[in-house]
Amino acid sequence: MPARQPRAAIPILSAALVAAIAVAWLLVAAHLHQSVFAPQKSSLLLQLGALSGDEFACGQFWRLLTSQFLHVHFGHMMFNLLGVYLLASAIERGAGSLMLALTYFGGGALGQYFSVRLSPELVSSGASQALMALCAFALLGSRRFALPRRATIVAAIVLVIQIALDLAVNRAIKPGHSVGFAAGMIIVVIAMLIMRRPAPKLT
Repeated sequence: MPARQPRAAIPILSAALVAAIAVAWLLVAAHLHQSVFAPQKSSLLLQLGALSGDEFACGQFWRLLTSQFLHVHFGHMMFNLLGVYLLASAIERGAGSLMLALTYFGGGALGQYFSVRLSPELVSSGASQALMALCAFALLGSRRFALPRRATIVAAIVLVIQIALDLAVNRAIKPGHSVGFAAGMIIVVIAMLIMRRPAPKLT
């Protein structure tokens, strides 16, 4: 059997991601001089780091990352924040901070990219794409990385809720969500394949 990978004793990156989502919401609310419970318009978020086709065409690729921490609705932000905390902390403890970073930012960025490529006229923001990647990692990598059973349950619940919301609002699953989930699947499969390889013998 391959050696067990070192676990993150304290999920520092997970806490940082959750804090970044919450702080971004509070800062935008303060910048707009509105209640923390009031919706934050997409057109205004575009000025603060959200993403659309025009910005991407101008080479502002950094928005693939910053857009992941901006949200329009308070309820949506809280849903993503809670989901990210529960799944990210489990993944970071079981697979390590590097694997969490690759899954969160890789899945989130790819989801945002396909969202803006397929619908360049829309403003893309939110952590949902990254959250879908975390769901895929938790569902496929639960046994290999010894994730707690609650992580699998949370991932399944989040996935069902997100699909239901997409179908109810858009009558189809958003491309960014499906791509984020697919990215998470690819990342965890590659990680499991790499970890199955025997360590090179020293001569």
